[in-house]
Amino acid sequence: MMEPIGSFDHFLNKLEVGLSVVTWCPEDPSQTKWFYVNETRCRMTGHSREELLSQPFFSQLTRETKAQFDRINTVLAEHGHFSCESTLRHSSNVAIPVMMHMKLVRHDGNTVVMAEHHDIRSFKETESQLKLSRDSMREMLTLIEKEKQKISENIKSNMGLVLHPLIDQLRITATGSQKDILDVMVNRIGHIAREVGVVDQFDSFRLNLTRRQILICEMIRDGMTSKEIAQALNCAPSTINNHRNIIRRKLKLSGSSTNLQAFLNSPAGGAPLRDVPPI
Repeated sequence: MMEPIGSFDHFLNKLEVGLSVVTWCPEDPSQTKWFYVNETRCRMTGHSREELLSQPFFSQLTRETKAQFDRINTVLAEHGHFSCESTLRHSSNVAIPVMMHMKLVRHDGNTVVMAEHHDIRSFKETESQLKLSRDSMREMLTLIEKEKQKISENIKSNMGLVLHPLIDQLRITATGSQKDILDVMVNRIGHIAREVGVVDQFDSFRLNLTRRQILICEMIRDGMTSKEIAQALNCAPSTINNHRNIIRRKLKLSGSSTNLQAFLNSPAGGAPLRDVPPI
């Protein structure tokens, strides 16, 4: 019969690490028995030393730890030591997360398993808080991105509803020097637009479209036929077809292989410019 660790017992009870020693029975794990536990190990499970040593070894293990046991014995036999994250069952039926380090040692001519159990509840709580912080940060970044997208769409809309028609009108009445100033202004606005993420909005075909052509583009985007657009704008279908040809030329859509409506609804066609009032 193996003798208890004895003279080191007082020292071992002062450790903040839970210690236990059990018999090693790899051929029949159900025969594993407690040999020694320190006070810290007892506190981890809410049992006195007498209660713990009198209980079957497997009664203190969670289902997950039991499932690990065959693998643990295999690694112990091969390497003589094993480490893993595991759980201990408290008397209140709460699973205590621990980092477990196991090692085969010789005692009184027998091989036993000495295990250290490090309580990692505080680490797990910190890890959980960090995860919540990461999730909150991710949600915040998503909201910021949505707000940026909203601002970008507002800028695009204002360009279509206000700036483009205004620039078209100014180009009609501007003199030579005024056109130079207008070009500088347009280039500067385009630079600002790209800085805030409204990519190519001022470099696109819309800068060369009249306000009526922008309106016709929106009607085409919505699936209206030339006849329906002509009725809505109180003009002849041939006028709308002429506008279509001009729009296709400005968009550099040669031939008939590219559908105008499909292009206008694609990313290359730019953001929708809704609610453009008829002229």
